[in-house]
Formats: sequence, C-alpha cells, structure tokens
Amino acid sequence: MRGSRSVIAAAVAGALALGVSACGSSSSSGDGSSSSPSRTPAIPLKAGENPAGQVLTGATKKRGGTLTIYSSEDFEHLDPGESYFTQDYGVDYATQRPLFAYMPNTASVISPDLASEVPTTANGGITDGGKTVTVHIRPGVYFSPPVNREVTSADVAYAIERGANPNVANPYFTSYLGAGAPAPLQGATSANYKGGPIPGIQTPNKFTIVFHTLKPSGYFLVQALSLPLSAPVPESFAGPLDKQSPTTYGTKYLVATGPYMIQSDPKTGLFQGIGYQTGKSLTLVRNPRWNPKTDYRPAYLNRIDFNIGGDATVIGRQVLQGSDSLEFDTPAQSMVKLAYDSYPSQITFTPGAGDHYVSLDNVHGPFANVDLRRAVWANLDRAAIVKLKGGALTSEPATHFIYPGVDGFEQAGGYPGPQTDFNADVNGNLAVAEKYIKLAGYKTGKYTGDQTVQIVGASNGNSPGIVQLTNSDLTQLGFKTHVSLVDQSVMYAKYCGVPKQEIDVCPSGGWVRDFADPLTVLYVPFYGPSIVSTNNSNWGQVNNPQINAAMKSASLVTDPAARAQAFANVDKMLVEQAVAIPAGVNQLWNAGTWDLDYTSLENP
Repeated sequence: MRGSRSVIAAAVAGALALGVSACGSSSSSGDGSSSSPSRTPAIPLKAGENPAGQVLTGATKKRGGTLTIYSSEDFEHLDPGESYFTQDYGVDYATQRPLFAYMPNTASVISPDLASEVPTTANGGITDGGKTVTVHIRPGVYFSPPVNREVTSADVAYAIERGANPNVANPYFTSYLGAGAPAPLQGATSANYKGGPIPGIQTPNKFTIVFHTLKPSGYFLVQALSLPLSAPVPESFAGPLDKQSPTTYGTKYLVATGPYMIQSDPKTGLFQGIGYQTGKSLTLVRNPRWNPKTDYRPAYLNRIDFNIGGDATVIGRQVLQGSDSLEFDTPAQSMVKLAYDSYPSQITFTPGAGDHYVSLDNVHGPFANVDLRRAVWANLDRAAIVKLKGGALTSEPATHFIYPGVDGFEQAGGYPGPQTDFNADVNGNLAVAEKYIKLAGYKTGKYTGDQTVQIVGASNGNSPGIVQLTNSDLTQLGFKTHVSLVDQSVMYAKYCGVPKQEIDVCPSGGWVRDFADPLTVLYVPFYGPSIVSTNNSNWGQVNNPQINAAMKSASLVTDPAARAQAFANVDKMLVEQAVAIPAGVNQLWNAGTWDLDYTSLENP
C-alpha cells in the first residue's frame, strides 16, 4: 500500500503502542515472518521504546475515554473500496471488517475477521487444486445506522465487484484479482469489465461466499482478502452513490461494520460536515450495532477525535508534553530525537517495513531515457535523505526495492543491493551521473534539453526537505525544474496518482507491502498492467515488457524459496532499469498506523 513518508511516532497515556500494518520484520524482535536475516539495529532502544512483549489485551487495559489524535496531513479515501494509503487504513480497520486481518503483533499469520475461519486445504476451504476458495462469514455482524441490518455474503460480493467500477477505481483490484493478476477471478479479467456481478463470485447462502479463480491461487487470494476491499458494502445504500463520478460513498456517506464509525446523521449516513471536516477534523464514535461477541477487537475507547493540519513540530510537542493523545502521521525529525532522548516511554519503534523512493516518469519527458534516470539515481544523496527522515533511528539508505524482512531481500543483494556503478555510492556521485548523461547524448555531461521537469511533493513532515534535496540533485545535473508542494493526500489523489498529469518526479512516495508476499512489494508499483487512470500507485508508469513478463512468471511460482529468488531477479531488473530511486528503507519503525482497536487510556 502507499506508505507515509517515513514512519509513525506517537505518545498515549497508557496506550498499547503497536502498529497495525501488514509489514515485515527487520529486527530480531520481530515475529519471524520472513526467511531473510535481520541486521542488528545500530541504535539501542530504551525501556518502553520496544513493543516486544507488550500484551494486546488484559485487565490492566481500561475502557472508555476520548483519545485525541493529531495529524499534519488529511486522509485520501475513507471508502474501504478506494483506500490504499496507510493514513486511511488506520481508520478502515477501526470502522470496517474485511474477511481476514492481521493481528497487531504479527505480519505473517492471518486471522479470520468477518470470516469465521481461514480457508485451507485441510479444512476444505481451498479446493479444486487451489482454484476454489469457500469462505463462511460470521452471523450477527450488523451495519451501522442507517442500514442497521445483518451483513450477508452478498454485501461482500458487492464490495469486491464495485472495486472495478471506474467511479470507485480500487487501486489493487486489477493487480490482484483482474487480468494478469496472481488470483484472477473468473469473469473479471476482461479489459471491458467495469464492475457488476462476477461469475467467479458466488453466494450460495446468506453466510457463504465462494471464489473461483483461473489459476491455482487460493492461498494468495486469502491473503488479498485481508485488504479493505473485502469489507462488506450494502448495495442498496452504496449503489446509488456509486453511480456518481466519483462515488460519494466515503466522501459524504458511509456505513461501518467495525467497533467504530464516523460520526454521522443516523437517518441518512451523511458524515461530511458532521463527523468529518475536510482538512480539519474527523470524529470516530462507537458503532451502536457492533457486537463484541462477534469480534476479536477489544475496542477500549469511546471516542476518537482527529485534529488535521498544522506543523509537525508543533504537533510533536503537543503530544509529547500532553496526555491522552498521539500523532498519526510522520513526526518531524527533531521530534524523533526529542522523544528518543527525553520521552522514551512515549515513542515506540516497531521493527519496520516499508521503503521510500523517488519516482520518475518512465514514459513521458526526459526520464523516458533510461540513462537520464540512472544519472539522477547516481547523483542523489540517499544518505542525506535518511538524515532528513530522522537518521539511523528510523532508516538507512536503500539500494533496491525489496526491503529487509521481505522474502527476496537477501537474494537481490541484501543491504549492498545489486552491484551497479550508479547504485554504489549512497552519498551521490556526480562523475558517474555525468557519465550517464553523456550516454544519453548530452556531450557536456549536463542536461541541455528544453523540457522543464515537473516535481510534485508533499508539504507535510520531512517531505519538503526531501523535495528540496531532490530538486538540488536535478538542477546540479542541468535540469530546469518547477516544484509544487501539496498535502500528501492531494499529492497522491490529484497528481502523482493520476497518469494523465504526467508528473516527471514525485519525491515523496512510500510503499508498504500489502501482506506477507514479495509480490506485494513490486507488483502494484512497477507492473505495467497495474496502471489505472485514477488512484494509481505505479507513479512512474513503469511498463517494461521484460519486467512485466518476469513479474508475471514470478507470480506463478509457488515454492517459497524459488518464489523469493524469482522476485529478487525482478528486483534486480528494476534497479538495472532505474525505474525509480529507492531512497530510504525503514529499518526500525513500522510504516503503518496505530491500531486504534487496541489503544487504551490510563485514566479514561
């Protein structure tokens, strides 16, 4: 999924500090979800800063109270059918119930959520050689007002089918479930399919849904159904809203199945202007139709108030010096250091996942030339970017796209990465950069073309500094540039995530794997058929035939070791083609969001 620029730091009086993103472990204190060896963190953690050993529930966790959350950036999509940003997922998993989920203390073991059990070949849930998956959903789960009725299998079917509706434009439907996907659903692979009933999804009864795929991909499909797209959506309520372009489900109206819901009009479901003020605030309250007997979440809090906007440094101090509050998005570098030095019990370093990279348009403008992309890579000071993100406390310079804790990382070169001259120096090397500019046809070693490079970056947190550093890299090489800074959610929704905008450089991109498979690190951002017209996550519009073929071939490999090697080979190809520039990998922190379902207050 699209990640925050760096990681999450927060402080809550007595709250559990565990990230909820489906991500891998790069430290020995992780859950052992990957075969990749870990590197010992360079920075020693103090008491309270390492979440290992913290309990998820218990008598010491008190119920009630209001939690205040500060965030310098807004949400991108609150509709579970559109969400693909860590900021949004934090709300999704508090308000919605997908079929499956990951507990906060694991990145590899999936658990049933709306489903009553995880399908396997042993229990008869995966049959037909892996081409049929049968899921039984829990009875007694209800939609929030104004729908108020019990959830059925038809609601899950509609939720998934609407993902292909252009008015919803789910960013991973095509990549995971459509044409060329690892788990293509029967009837959903046509280029003309734009939503509606899928023959490969059947609902034989009220609490059973059956998926038929064209490939033996049952295990992968189950993992994919942990994403918010599988959270039920009532067609009677959302259908009319989905006919609008774009849908107003998730921007004005929404219903919930989780323990919390966005505060809204109970008669209409309208939340815009009531529980959500764009760019200002979001309020979560208890879902009156939630039944704790059907859910594993403790849901301690009564109310969650988000304050949106403001300077990350000011927010950081408010949280560290206040109470009953946390920071939801990326903290300022100065706040990371302050918290580590002076407030060790109020910051948690979760062994991390996710990487940050600078995307370059591979199709339009000057960076359609691979040697110009290699030149920018060679000159970029990736070590300086890491310093801007918080230094060794948070990450280290990246050398390729599969990151620590994900199978394939070591096979692709480990920490040193693939051995190319433009990748060798994380501090940047102007001489190597000039060599590639000459290979691109510019004899002086400087770009002398007449195209102006459009750079769009996030205005939040540490991103402006990263944008400035990237801009300096480009201007040093002779490029004329134009820089625009916008809120990160706007950056994705209006610019970098819209191919027709043809943005040359997006320096603020981040990526977190969707679940425990190396495919989910590379497929959506770099597989050509994954490009969609809106809500796109292949920001560089990478569509290399050789890479596409290698990616498709790797997706069919089932042996874990061979699969890791196959995706490592793809990773090396991505580096060789310099499709983007991996700038930093989160070595210690979790690039996801807080799990609000497990957060409690000391004195509610």
